[in-house]
Amino acid sequence: MFKRSKMPRHLLLFCFIMLFSTITSGCSSILPAKEEEMDEGIKVLIVAFGSREPIPDMKVSVRDLDTDKLVTTATGDSEGKVTLNGLKTGHRYLFVPSPEDNSDVTKKPTNVAKVVNVKEDTSYVVLETYYQKENQRLDVPVILQNPQLPHGCEITAMTAAFNYYGLNLKKTKMAKKYLPTEEVIDKDGKRIGPDPNKAYAGDPANELTGTYAFAPVITKAAKKVAHDYKTNLKVTNLTGASEKNIIDKVQQGIPVMMWVTLDLSKPKKKEGWYIENTNKKPEMYLNLHVVVLTGYEDSKVIVMDPLHGYVSHDATKFFSSYKDLGSQAIAIEK
Repeated sequence: MFKRSKMPRHLLLFCFIMLFSTITSGCSSILPAKEEEMDEGIKVLIVAFGSREPIPDMKVSVRDLDTDKLVTTATGDSEGKVTLNGLKTGHRYLFVPSPEDNSDVTKKPTNVAKVVNVKEDTSYVVLETYYQKENQRLDVPVILQNPQLPHGCEITAMTAAFNYYGLNLKKTKMAKKYLPTEEVIDKDGKRIGPDPNKAYAGDPANELTGTYAFAPVITKAAKKVAHDYKTNLKVTNLTGASEKNIIDKVQQGIPVMMWVTLDLSKPKKKEGWYIENTNKKPEMYLNLHVVVLTGYEDSKVIVMDPLHGYVSHDATKFFSSYKDLGSQAIAIEK
């Protein structure tokens, strides 16, 4: 007769804990999953505006919106599909499409980027762009405000709108010669500065002192530019215009400068300065931005963003931000 061996107590306790863990965890493994197995990446489909047809063999570059650093690149397949790995939850990225082969200019799209806020459930993104060059009605040239004008989105957008009509203006010259600026100063224990409807507060070329100006200031500057360069261009302050009126302008081939926020979120403000010769002290915008509206396709707007180049946004969000900033807009037309 065999004698049953006894299991050591510590081994018995270990087996009980392992059994209990397996039962309470359902079908999940009791061992942690490897990080690379958990990250399956974000699937991206690159399609053409309007037709929604997939665009084959496109490259997608991803930049971090906060640092403007390149994060990753990948090339799509023949069906316009590409997988992007290594993106972090809670970060905002700029997805920028571009042709892998630049030799065929007839199929070279105008790169229309998209801002993507990566959330825990973000697994699929549709990236729309122009496929045939002639599909873009408003070929507003891309002019970026950085590095010379870190706070010069208004004058940069104005320069791009004029250059759409064949002028060859420089943003830095426009800022120095045509943008009326006034410093914010300390006087008698108060910060005193200009009314943003009358002058730009600070210096757009200065990272620390630059702020912003509203539509009346840029309208006045643009009219002087149109006159000095002997153009037949008409500058119209469209502040208060409806979404339909603005879209109609763009579809007629007229670029429209628009005041929105940087990420189309609600305006952020902080304590401002006393308006010169008044007791008024309005709050100061922290995320004001100016872009040029260049197109409207499939409930999306396409803008020339002085920070990023061509970017598409949901039209509803875009016009909501436009209203939050006081519905300010300027058209430059023949």
